[in-house]
Amino acid sequence: MRKWLLALAFLLCFGTAYAGTDNKTILTATLDDSPVIATSDTVYIQDYKKVALVTKYDETSPYKTVSGVFSLQFSYDGTNYFNGYFNDWAGGSTLQTSETISSDGWYYAWLDSSTALPPYMKVSFYAINSTSQDTVELNTYIIGEK
Repeated sequence: MRKWLLALAFLLCFGTAYAGTDNKTILTATLDDSPVIATSDTVYIQDYKKVALVTKYDETSPYKTVSGVFSLQFSYDGTNYFNGYFNDWAGGSTLQTSETISSDGWYYAWLDSSTALPPYMKVSFYAINSTSQDTVELNTYIIGEK
């Protein structure tokens, strides 16, 4: 009996913390001269206590300097979207409505968990100077605590 209680206590303490973390891909795209913009499907974030976004940006640019603009859109009804604010990967306290990425790497952004957020979100990325040879590979993941 004592072993069962100990196992149950372990599961209650540590199992819920592990089960409460969510990590999934929300946007994967290759951008060139067509398309130049990629937008994720709608992500329901109402259940999250904390939301962070991680983006891997990889460009192939033999001819032009390629960059892109990362932004978020929010919605209260899942239909009508508006641009939203996020904290940027540089760690600054100034809220951003967009962020320009111009070199390969991993980028991190997060939403302020102390403010009320609309229940729906989309991620958009617009490539600048992309051509059929100058491309952007993009992967964005949402990491959240439920």
